[in-house]
Amino acid sequence: MGSPVNRQSLSKQKIVKGDTVVLRRGKEKGKRGIVKHVWPKDGCATVEGLNVVKRHTKPGATGVQAGGILEKEMPIPLSALMVIDPKTDRPTRVRRIRQSDGTSVRVAKSGEQLLVPVKGR
Repeated sequence: MGSPVNRQSLSKQKIVKGDTVVLRRGKEKGKRGIVKHVWPKDGCATVEGLNVVKRHTKPGATGVQAGGILEKEMPIPLSALMVIDPKTDRPTRVRRIRQSDGTSVRVAKSGEQLLVPVKGR
């Protein structure tokens, strides 16, 4: 039938667009960047300046797309990324706290409130 749904897509995301993250494994381990886009169903995200690859492309038929060697960021698994705590400037786990008005807020382990995700994009 359909492809199996990744477990991470079932819960609310811990990493959202605009977060500063650090890469925990791979050839660029320890590098930091800002999340540009998140795909919750696939369980991956693109990070500015990380996992950059070169693609050799032909020019488009109408001339709109330029040919040559293009560099672009490829998706990285969310499990390889960790959010940077704005207070301590170190990698941290993210948890959600329900406020008195019923909304939930993303909070770092130090208690610092993290970036609020924007809906409706």
